[in-house]
Amino acid sequence: MADEPVPGTVPTPAERKREVAREWPAWLILTVLWGASVLAFPRLPGRVPVHWNLQGQVDRWGSPWEATVLAPALATGIYLFILAIDWGGLDFRAARAMSVATARQVRMLILLFIGALHAVILGAALEGGTLRGAMLWACIDGFLILLGNLMPRLEPNAWVGIRIPPTLENRDIWKRTHRLAGRVFVLGGLALLPACLLPEPFAMVVSFAGLVALFLVPTVYAYRLRAALTR
Repeated sequence: MADEPVPGTVPTPAERKREVAREWPAWLILTVLWGASVLAFPRLPGRVPVHWNLQGQVDRWGSPWEATVLAPALATGIYLFILAIDWGGLDFRAARAMSVATARQVRMLILLFIGALHAVILGAALEGGTLRGAMLWACIDGFLILLGNLMPRLEPNAWVGIRIPPTLENRDIWKRTHRLAGRVFVLGGLALLPACLLPEPFAMVVSFAGLVALFLVPTVYAYRLRAALTR
């Protein structure tokens, strides 16, 4: 967009003000996260589930504070840290190579993902410990599908993408790898959705193996590209 900073440059004060104004969806997501925790806290017993095994059974209990505060605090910390990188506060020049709009969308996607996980965990705590594995893996698959749509638009940066030596050394390899990763994540995420309905622990095994494969495919592709270019 014409009123956004050019990638690779430090935004002017006027551009920075416009960037701040456009962050309102992220603030709304964080407000909902903290608000849900505040509403859920009085309804929780003194001992709530905070961790589950591969069968979806509770293997660690904790306090209501842990169940309600951890995810919103994590989301807030990650958001502020990434924002500092994207806005040059930590002086990562690579962070400014990506468009402002794309970086904003990825930040919001991460917040939505943490928010979805928080909702699943809060629901399990309110229901006495029953974790719905299908919903958990559906959140992960949905995140992969949405991230896949953004992958082709990513530029070399300090925190997101297939950040391995071949992609960071060569922008052409970065772009080709992320175009492939975008298709792989979208199609793979859609293909893994039915696995959410499998009985535990089969759903965990299939979903985790599929997740590893989705990241392995573009990684191997990037190294093969580099090898072909260096022959």
